[in-house]
Amino acid sequence: MSEFDVIVVGAGPAGASAAIRLASKQQNVLLVERSDPPGSKNVSGGVLWGNNLGEVVPEWEKSAPLERYVDTKSVAFLTEKSKISIDFSTKKFEENKTGYTVLRTKFDQWLSKKAKDAGAMVVSGVTIDKLVFDGDRVIGVEQDGDTITADTVILAEGANPRVAIDSGIREPLKDEDVAIGVKEVIKLPEKTINERFNLRGKAGFACEYVLGYIKDGVEAGGFLYTNKDSISIGAVISMKHLRKSNKVYSFDIMDEFAEHPYIAPLLEDGKVEEYSAHLVQEGGFKSIPKLFGNGYMIAGDGAGFSFSNGLVLQGMNYAISSGIMAADTFIDAKEKGTFSADSLSGYRKKLEDSYVMKDMRTFNGIGDVTWSPYVHKEVPNMLENVMMGMFFEDGKPKKHLMKLLMDSMSTSGMKTSDMLVQAYRMMRRM
Repeated sequence: MSEFDVIVVGAGPAGASAAIRLASKQQNVLLVERSDPPGSKNVSGGVLWGNNLGEVVPEWEKSAPLERYVDTKSVAFLTEKSKISIDFSTKKFEENKTGYTVLRTKFDQWLSKKAKDAGAMVVSGVTIDKLVFDGDRVIGVEQDGDTITADTVILAEGANPRVAIDSGIREPLKDEDVAIGVKEVIKLPEKTINERFNLRGKAGFACEYVLGYIKDGVEAGGFLYTNKDSISIGAVISMKHLRKSNKVYSFDIMDEFAEHPYIAPLLEDGKVEEYSAHLVQEGGFKSIPKLFGNGYMIAGDGAGFSFSNGLVLQGMNYAISSGIMAADTFIDAKEKGTFSADSLSGYRKKLEDSYVMKDMRTFNGIGDVTWSPYVHKEVPNMLENVMMGMFFEDGKPKKHLMKLLMDSMSTSGMKTSDMLVQAYRMMRRM
């Protein structure tokens, strides 16, 4: 007989949500997390979108350590000397909040406590080495030579799925599967943040950037989110291009972003409280591994459930939903009395029926857009040229917008046919 019904590896949003669901259904659950306390290995800062957490923690907004609700959502292109942005602000966000900025150190600790309160055994500061097999069936996990058994193991270990790889149930990560994320948390007074971002009360600002000025063929994006009394800022850099360049470093790109003439004033007089780097899932649908097998399931970032279409970054909501669905699949399997791959295949069906896999399929191939020279180089330069032509007064006759666009393409060396093809591909993927 197994020691536990389920062992959940990883106490991030996916793992903790799975543990809460299972414990609330009177299952014997062990939630194991290598960081102590949970969340301490996740440098703080991100946006939690949606209300999926309400499935396991009703009225979670009242007790969760939330920083601000997203009142203004922006997307911006940066060149060396310019910023071209699209801003969207609406009172509808205040009336029906859809996104909150969170600090993961606080949020993950709170969510792990919810799992403990629900009845799960939560153990932090413990690193799981690998899965334990009996033939082709997972029967538990190994930690420092000791075996802990369970009917099923749910792996929710994050963007670097070391246990899954070392256990041979998924292939090693490829450069196109991940990017490097570098983050800082900048401490600033709440009043200063409100003034700089034109915010009031608990309203917040979230923006993703295309860093169109990075040299040596390296492509990178940036993000900036406001917390109550700090700013989360970071760069996401293509692993493939970074390795190919071999002379540009991720921390240099982070510094270039923070020192950009339209970013630096937002951070002025701030104090760096946290600095870290980690892998970010970027592979999309094509990098999703086999999600279940005899005695195991994979959820969250470890399953590749992360989304970016250049306009928005999401991951925590997919993690929470997939963790809940993995938990529900186990409960269904327990009723059947078997934890075989066939019995756990319901996990895949639940995902396919949900927004998680629908989104992954809808935006399959989006990486070809978000990590293309067209988006990172041609578009920012063309937009800069068009805006300068529209708004710069030099005493010369004005040009029609189409003429400005054509001249901008000519300056960049891009043919009209190429631009149309790239624009079509971008719209089709996005």
